[in-house]
Amino acid sequence: MKKVMIGTPCYDGSLELTHVQSLFQTVDLCRDLGITITMEYVVGNSLIQTARNEIFRRAIEDDVDDLIFIDGDQGWNGQDFINLISHQKDIIGGVVVGKKDRIMYNAKPLPQGFIPDEDGLIEVMGIGTGFMRISKRALHMMWNLSEPYKYESKDARSVFEAKVIDGNMYGEDIAFCQKWRSLGEKVYIDPTITCSHVGKKEWRGNFVDYLKILEAYKCN
Repeated sequence: MKKVMIGTPCYDGSLELTHVQSLFQTVDLCRDLGITITMEYVVGNSLIQTARNEIFRRAIEDDVDDLIFIDGDQGWNGQDFINLISHQKDIIGGVVVGKKDRIMYNAKPLPQGFIPDEDGLIEVMGIGTGFMRISKRALHMMWNLSEPYKYESKDARSVFEAKVIDGNMYGEDIAFCQKWRSLGEKVYIDPTITCSHVGKKEWRGNFVDYLKILEAYKCN
């Protein structure tokens, strides 16, 4: 039976209603498919990288097959979650639309742009951790690669860290992707998955439509 952990950094202990509704739908689907779901939350830690590192440690300790980071202000479709964990990729995410009226997404393209492969997936430089799947293989590789430290008297690893790379400051999510790629590995997105993003309002987007706009712009 596949064992999947959903990990959510949750500084103030609150989750958006859209997130909770998506979670209920996902749990129902996973139960019907015989997939075991556990949920881990880190509350009250203002350092997002440390919160993610603690969730990562728990995933290692629980020996899960997949860790799925989903932020507390994200909404998603339950079937998209099933699709995400079905891909034969170690690190893959669904794109999250930004909390802005100007359309933007949290995926960093390769120099040649967003180009789908034969399976319809797209290799990228990096993807935010708002809706990211990390396989057991990647969990252990990244744990072993990262510097150890103590967190609340427990053995932790600095898997996630904000970092300067080639003169640019990257957040903990893109830096994580760059660390993984430094091993000769790849990061992917499933462009059919777009998560909503809740703030003062709920932003929604469709990444496939966004790619069509980019392609049309290049042709002109």
